Amino acid sequence: MQKWSPDGTRQERTGWRDESISLRHREWGFDCPCADIDFLLVEYHIAEPVALVEYKHHRAHFPNLEQAGYRALQRLAEKAELPLLLAFYWPDIWAFRVYPLNPLAEKHFYEGEGLSEYDYVARLHRLRRLVLSQELTRLLNTVKPPE
Repeated sequence: MQKWSPDGTRQERTGWRDESISLRHREWGFDCPCADIDFLLVEYHIAEPVALVEYKHHRAHFPNLEQAGYRALQRLAEKAELPLLLAFYWPDIWAFRVYPLNPLAEKHFYEGEGLSEYDYVARLHRLRRLVLSQELTRLLNTVKPPE
């Protein structure tokens, strides 16, 4: 049974990530590669995907975007005609630094753009062709990430 948080959004379903499948998959051989993406989310509206976002904590290293896993992710986004973003986040202030990873994403975000939570969420709403409600606007942080 699905649990819901007080604001009506779904809670994380399992509460943990299982590393064992990733480790086992590596034993399947060189010719059976996969990408272990840190935290890939499909942003969607009414079951229609609007973007793919790879979220990383701001302390994470910037990934090598030439690695096969990222190239495969970029091709997936291109085939699906979706913006692909890399978004580093600061959980203490909920700010974001965003890197568009394909031309569709470049229509909505600039390279290395620092956004407050409000600015970032407003852009995600715009991708959905929605406008932020005043109620949500009051809840969002307006601090930008450090340079």
